[in-house]
Amino acid sequence: MTEVRVPWVLPEKLGAYQAQRLGDGGQGIVYGVPDPAGLFPGQTLVYKEYRKNVVYSADALYEMVCFRQRLTPGERAFLDERLTWPTVLVYRGPNPQDPVPSRNQGTEVVGFLMGRVPASYQVRIPPLNEAKPQAMQYLLNDDAYATRIGLLVDDVRRLELLLDLARTLDWLHRRQVVIGDLSPNNVLFTLQGPQGEARCLLIDCDSMRCLGRDVLDQVATPDWEVPDTEQKATPASDSWKFGLLAARIFSRSFDSTDLVPLRAVSTELANLASRAQSLDPVRRPALIEWLKPLELAHNRAGQQQAAAQAAQAFRAAQAQAQAQTQTSQPRAQARTGAQPPTGGSPAAGFAQSTPASAPPLRRPAPSSAGGKVVGWLLAAVLVGGVGGYAVTHMHPTGGSGSGSPTTLSASPYSDTTDTPGPTGPTTDDPTPTPTPDQAVTTGATVDYSQVADDPAAEDVATMFAKFFGAINEHDYDNALKYYDPNSAAVDLGSSSSRAQWKKVMSTTRDSGFMLSALTTDGGYTMATLNFRSHQAAGYGPSGSTDDTCDDWTVTYQLTDTDGYRILKAPKGGVSYTSC
Repeated sequence: MTEVRVPWVLPEKLGAYQAQRLGDGGQGIVYGVPDPAGLFPGQTLVYKEYRKNVVYSADALYEMVCFRQRLTPGERAFLDERLTWPTVLVYRGPNPQDPVPSRNQGTEVVGFLMGRVPASYQVRIPPLNEAKPQAMQYLLNDDAYATRIGLLVDDVRRLELLLDLARTLDWLHRRQVVIGDLSPNNVLFTLQGPQGEARCLLIDCDSMRCLGRDVLDQVATPDWEVPDTEQKATPASDSWKFGLLAARIFSRSFDSTDLVPLRAVSTELANLASRAQSLDPVRRPALIEWLKPLELAHNRAGQQQAAAQAAQAFRAAQAQAQAQTQTSQPRAQARTGAQPPTGGSPAAGFAQSTPASAPPLRRPAPSSAGGKVVGWLLAAVLVGGVGGYAVTHMHPTGGSGSGSPTTLSASPYSDTTDTPGPTGPTTDDPTPTPTPDQAVTTGATVDYSQVADDPAAEDVATMFAKFFGAINEHDYDNALKYYDPNSAAVDLGSSSSRAQWKKVMSTTRDSGFMLSALTTDGGYTMATLNFRSHQAAGYGPSGSTDDTCDDWTVTYQLTDTDGYRILKAPKGGVSYTSC
């Protein structure tokens, strides 16, 4: 058995700690430790001293310190980042001669040292502006109050916090540690993790059950108790309380059991929360069951947020373009006597349409110059030019494809071939068998599981599957049916424009489609699609022309006058990364 060395320290070795009083609770007093006596370099510690009338097990506390010491360095780092775990025993009396506290006559364990709560887990609430622990209980207030105190947290970040907490609880459960008194008072949070992520910090760790032993009697926070008939501090009791937290963090309530707000975020999460409230502990979901649904819900919410932001940027640009047009038209009339045009596309985009006399676009030969021409083609589509490849991949010259491409999220790509270039129809391959939340056609399958709750999800996914499937099968006339007649990507009434579009589209093949976000705004549907493209070297995105494989995130603007159709992809809603 691996030898474990447990550090012990006398209170007088901690410096003038009594002048550093940080908190005062029913079990003990917490002090800052100004002087760790050189025993614990690089650590910022606090000392919890138990009150004399508190009954606690020093041997169980010793086992908690041993638990941490037995972990691997990586596991210990995980524990220290997410829990204020006991690290050092504080004692009075003779120096201990035996590692187990109860075997040392006259020596009394009076408390322990633990890591100090970082400043990023603290909040200053006006008007006093004193630093307080930033506990999850603040997230149970309504948004109006959260705005007043400067602590408004959107649903994307709330999902991120729940996911981080679920991962921590699962990690602990697999190591026979149970929280017991899991409540929003004992879970702190930050939105400023090491990588800017949302992260949770569990405090009051001496109240947890570690390896079946308790330091203190198990208690429960009011309104967070498990049924009286069952045992406290079990994985099932943690599941009960995590289900309550998942529901209340979206209902913005301290005591509600209403699952409607959570169901609006994710049906699967609401179903898990409902199971967590089963009176039969065996029927409650283990914490590991929450991880994948939380990941999917977080990714979906993030994509929906990005799509909404893209739509907002599109509206702003459209309003600016309209204002500029209204300013310039009277001047043009004064000079030429011409009347301003009427009618036209309801979505002019970012510039006026390409004139009918614009020269046809040519597909370049595979060379270093090819990427420049393709880049011009794609930029032309963004300003209303003619070209099909761009409305499929839609990236602006010098934009996200140049310099620092945006990293994609939630893209379960299945296509791993490294061979670029055109690929003909695979008539020998049968059409894949549909599975739930997939739209399947010959040539393409679109997974819409991340937006399955949206009533439009299946129809939108089916449209994309038919569009990209027809392109992959070289059935271009059928693919063109999925453009809106007002689309600037191709003039559907021009045989030369259609021919040029077909020529451009004949050299790419796309796969791994994931419909990750859907929003409806102003009569249009904004749909975010993740997918992978293969193309020959020299035909990659502008700024990465030698790419033969790219992963894309494209937010399309769709119309729905006679079924869903592609109108355009607003500028700012396109990103890619090389694969």
